[in-house]
Amino acid sequence: MTKRASDNLWITRKYLLWLGDARGLCAATIDQAAASIATFVQYLGGKDFRAFNSEVARGFKRYLEKPRPGMADKSRAKTTVNGILRDISAFLNWLADQVGYRSKILRSDIAYLAPDRKSENARRGTLSKPHPSAECVRRVILGMPAGTLRERRDRVFVAFLFLTGARESAAISLRLHHLDLAENCVNFDGRSVDTKFGKTFVTAFFPVGEEVEEIIRVWVTELRTEQMFSGADPLFPKTRVGLGPDRQFQTLSIAREPWSSPSAAAKIFKGAFADAGHPPYPPHRVRDTLVDFGKRLCRTPEEFKAWSQNMGHEDVMTTFTSHGTVPTGGQVELMSLFRRKTS
Repeated sequence: MTKRASDNLWITRKYLLWLGDARGLCAATIDQAAASIATFVQYLGGKDFRAFNSEVARGFKRYLEKPRPGMADKSRAKTTVNGILRDISAFLNWLADQVGYRSKILRSDIAYLAPDRKSENARRGTLSKPHPSAECVRRVILGMPAGTLRERRDRVFVAFLFLTGARESAAISLRLHHLDLAENCVNFDGRSVDTKFGKTFVTAFFPVGEEVEEIIRVWVTELRTEQMFSGADPLFPKTRVGLGPDRQFQTLSIAREPWSSPSAAAKIFKGAFADAGHPPYPPHRVRDTLVDFGKRLCRTPEEFKAWSQNMGHEDVMTTFTSHGTVPTGGQVELMSLFRRKTS
């Protein structure tokens, strides 16, 4: 390994540690930053990061927009390109403050990495993200099969996300002791639950129906009384697969280990909607569903603040800007109503 490559590797590791230890970013965000830097290193072709200048920046942007080797006509999506550019800009801005790099990397050169304004504005557009209605989610849950242990676990997972608005990574890391069924709430302890930014907060069950709550209660009872789970065991355990009596692979039992992959859990969520004849909504879209539901129920700023806080948002504006867009049809209808009121 050359000295330049060694220097690049060392400073990259230092930056990734800083993202985790100083900024407190989650592993997925750090992995994404590492992947973006790896793309940048590949473009540099062995050059030191200190060689960065405006020409390098402009060349890197052109490089990202070209088809990738071995993938003819497969250019990166604009959103992917812009994400990489934001990651590298953040990295270089940090690098410009480090000893040995301060006089080499100019922020005026980093500015050339700014994402294309037109595509960035489109990314930040306010078009509503498709998501199911609350009634649709309820029908999907109640229609899911529950004849086997695995089917019951999968149904509980979908019901739990609807009942709490939890992110899938947080849900699959929960233990039974995090649930307080007497108070109808969940303690998302950032020290042991994979919450966003390691935040700790309490979420009360959203008012989405007693039948949805009952699915959770019956599952917890089954785990504690039939499977002999303790409070330290996972709410969503892995299944043990093996050969059954018919020599076919099937679920034999459950393990005292949680799901390790949010993607596997997300696949189950999408499949539940697809099996019911709906689009395969990803788990995060149910948070949009809950925001829409909250806008219909909440009548005062205090009520919506409580609803927002229940979703794990410290600032109510996060709820509005991330999930609170008004569908175009609703927007037009409201404007028509306002015109009638003022005419």
